[in-house]
Order: sequence, then structure tokens, then C-alpha cells
Amino acid sequence: MVGYDLNGVAYIAGEYGDSEGLGYGLVAFQKSTDGVTWSTPGVALGGPTIYRLPLYASLAIDTSPRSIFANNLYVSAVVLNEPSQSKNQVVVSHSGDGGARWKAVAVAPVQTYPAEDDFTSMAVGKDGTVYLTWQYCSGIGPAAGCSNGHAYMLFSKSTDGGNVWSYPKLMTGVTIGNSACHCSSDDLPNTNDIRVYNYPAIGVDNSSGPHAGTLYVVMYSWTGTYMRVQVIHSTDGGSSWSKPVPVAPASDTHDQFFPWLSVSSTGLVGVSWLDRRNDPANIDYQAFAAISTDGGRSFQPNVQLTQEFSNPNNNGFADNRWMGDYAGNTWAGPDFVAAWMDSSNGVDMQDVVGGIRLH
Repeated sequence: MVGYDLNGVAYIAGEYGDSEGLGYGLVAFQKSTDGVTWSTPGVALGGPTIYRLPLYASLAIDTSPRSIFANNLYVSAVVLNEPSQSKNQVVVSHSGDGGARWKAVAVAPVQTYPAEDDFTSMAVGKDGTVYLTWQYCSGIGPAAGCSNGHAYMLFSKSTDGGNVWSYPKLMTGVTIGNSACHCSSDDLPNTNDIRVYNYPAIGVDNSSGPHAGTLYVVMYSWTGTYMRVQVIHSTDGGSSWSKPVPVAPASDTHDQFFPWLSVSSTGLVGVSWLDRRNDPANIDYQAFAAISTDGGRSFQPNVQLTQEFSNPNNNGFADNRWMGDYAGNTWAGPDFVAAWMDSSNGVDMQDVVGGIRLH
């Protein structure tokens, strides 16, 4: 995870696990003013005396000059109660002094297996409101633990700098497949049981344009024959959400997975993902992207970011069963920049960066 504050200070953060096998963990961060010299890692969330094992973390920084919480740092995660992992809870830790002190706040009730929360994502509005999304698996009925492939994308927000969070609200339901390898993930078809986590990546329009304040969330849903990337949006701060809008044309009936979303300073919505449309066997993938200029109601013709094919099974792991958990993207001025996993070398996964030049 990486982010910058209004002063140009860079922050990086990641998940740490203990080496003794006790099940403890934490999210640690470092910061730098020059990109060369970095601070000693500090604890943002977790530790053996506070929480057990935080997973599926996200980092967000308030970069709005008009916000009273400007430069606040936020780290979200799902905290498991190791070693049994029978309980978990969505927690957000925040700091208002550059990471010197952190305060962790529970966002959602404790979930007891087979109920489960996973895959957090955050964005911050220009008024300082923090928006949080994640995936939820029910604990009752045929959908318990998402065992029947049905999952639920939830939303919460904080308007006071992360001290109090709204009660979790359902944005939309998704189908994550018929045979999950984990209660909240699905196998990518035609692979060695490679998991495809479904992070509901959120972005907010902080521009002064016609769609200012609109929230956007991207995810995939199983159609019955393939994984389809789709975007929902909200124009009322998350109280209600639109129907899902596909980012790819209807002719693309091959798997689309690992999407991410970012909103530019002018209100353009950029989505990138991995797509198998050019492989008749529906195995190899290429990176694609698309832009929306009308508030997420439609997406422009897709842009193919790579010409070479990548085989998800050539990922460099001994059992060839893991290619990563998510991709990412951002805006660099007018340009949309994406990062993803690429195995076109035929050996292992490499981090590749590309995008769309709009200037």
C-alpha cells in the first residue's frame, strides 16, 4: 500500500505476520520525505496485545486542503482472532499526527464463522468523509460462508476523522462462483485452483465537475458462464446505489477479473482489469482499461494495455496456485496508470505498469 499527504510525504504500509507461528500479526507503515530514506517501521494496526491477525488491509490519506482532517492517515483491515480464526471484525485505525499515534475503531459487529468479512477498500472525500467498502459472507441459510457463491458488498463511512462509523449498509449482491476454494473467494476457471479475491475498490469524485461527490465501486460478478467486471455508483453519499454497469462490451463473454478503480482530479472514472477475451480457450489474459466521462453510467471503448498473453498458471509458485490478490491503478495528472501481474515471460509473475495517455 502506498500514499502521499499534502506535504508530499510518502507512506507505505503492509501486513506483517509473526515468525513463531503464534498467529499474531500487524499492519506496519513507514514514511519518507525524499523517497530514499525511510522511517523505522511503526505499528498502524494490530500487535500481540491489541488485535491478533489483520488481513485484507487498505491505506487512505486525506489530501483535501479544505478538510479539517487534512493529512489524516487511515488503515483498514479485517482482524481475525487467531489461532481459531472463528471470529473476525472490520477495524479502521487512524492517525492525525503523521503516524506518531494511532487509534483503532471497530466498524462492523464481530462475525462468527461461517459469517465473514473480507477485502477492505477506502477512499476520502474532499470534505474529509472516509468511505469504506468490503465483502461480507452471511452466517445463516444456504449462503452461509458464501458456500453457495453469493456474497454481499457492504459500505460504511465516517464524518469525524474515523472515530465513529455508520452502520454497515448493503450496496449490492454478487455471485463469486459455484465452487469456492475459500468462503469468500472463487477459483479462476481453467487454472490450478487459483483464487480470485473480489475487492470492492471504491473511489470518490473530488472534482468540481458535474459529478462531484459521486462514489464509485468496482467488482466482478459471476454471470453463470464467466466473470464480469462491473461498476456501481452513488450520488447521495452511499445511501442508495445504482444498478451495476459492465465495463466491457456485451460481446466480451470471457473471464474478467482483478479490477481496480480510481477517479481523476477532473472527475474521470478509470477502471483496469485482466481479461481473457482474446484467448478462445479462456485461459490466457491481457490487461485492459476503460474510462467513464458520464459519472459511471457508461464506459468508453476498452483500451488493450498489453499485446502479449499471460498464463495465470505460470506464476512462479511451487504449486502454481497463487498469482496475487489484487491489482491497482491511479491517475498521474491527465494520465491513467495501472499496475498488474504479468507472466508473459512464461516463467513467473512480474509487476507491470502501463496505462492510457489522455493529454
